[in-house]
Amino acid sequence: MILSVDELVSDVTKLVSLPEVCLKVISMVENPETSIDEIGKVISQDPGLTVKILRISNSAMYGLRNEVDTVSRAITYLGTRQIRDLVLATSAFDTFRGISNSLVTMEDFWSHSLRCGLAANQLTKLCGLRNADGLFVAGLLHDIGQLILFNRQPELSQQAIILSMEGSEELEMHEAEQSLMGFNHMDVGFKLAEEWNLPEYLRCCIGYHHKPSESPDFKQEVSIIHIANTIAVLSELNSDDPDLAPVVDDYAWQQTGLDASIYAAVIDNIGQEYDEVESLLNF
Repeated sequence: MILSVDELVSDVTKLVSLPEVCLKVISMVENPETSIDEIGKVISQDPGLTVKILRISNSAMYGLRNEVDTVSRAITYLGTRQIRDLVLATSAFDTFRGISNSLVTMEDFWSHSLRCGLAANQLTKLCGLRNADGLFVAGLLHDIGQLILFNRQPELSQQAIILSMEGSEELEMHEAEQSLMGFNHMDVGFKLAEEWNLPEYLRCCIGYHHKPSESPDFKQEVSIIHIANTIAVLSELNSDDPDLAPVVDDYAWQQTGLDASIYAAVIDNIGQEYDEVESLLNF
């Protein structure tokens, strides 16, 4: 039986939810009257989360000149939205760690997701998107709807995998899902992002990363995740040959002002950062 998007997300949210600290931080960051110290105190209530935030903040990914030893100081350097996103990233990984599936290993799923996040971080800098929220988390969570489909609709998801790999038509995974179920992992991920009240830019990146031109807003950010997804696939293959990965929509290149010449450098940077960030997130 094919479950609807609403049924799929409802089933999952009954099983797992973001920690209270994470939900509170998301709400606090949206309130301009909330102080840095107030956000820092809430995060500090969770010792494990605090350690992860400080480790990631001090990692090469952010390249801070001075080491930060308190959450409040990390917020001062990185900004409230970056810290919110780091809280969300670590919380989401821990939350979904328990959602099993028989189609892909969690290591493979999160490896692709992490590579996409690291690629997005690099692309943000390359296209000069200074005022955007950090897109590391958007890359990390872009395929979260796929994980739900693997768990709740395994037979149809397996058929979609086979169809995308062996079908007579050259279908990408989301297209195969659409043909078999009437919706795809972007739709499921978008609905979950709504249920969790995630920031609007994250909803758009999750819900439109294969179709950036259709995003109602944050088109440049969504385009970055679209490109980052292709780069993540190439990084997994240790290649910069674009013929081996999903084709990047011309619209995404136009939105970012980039082109395929950046592949090799971004893939190289992912290789340099991957092991450190993977260990920090405890994949």
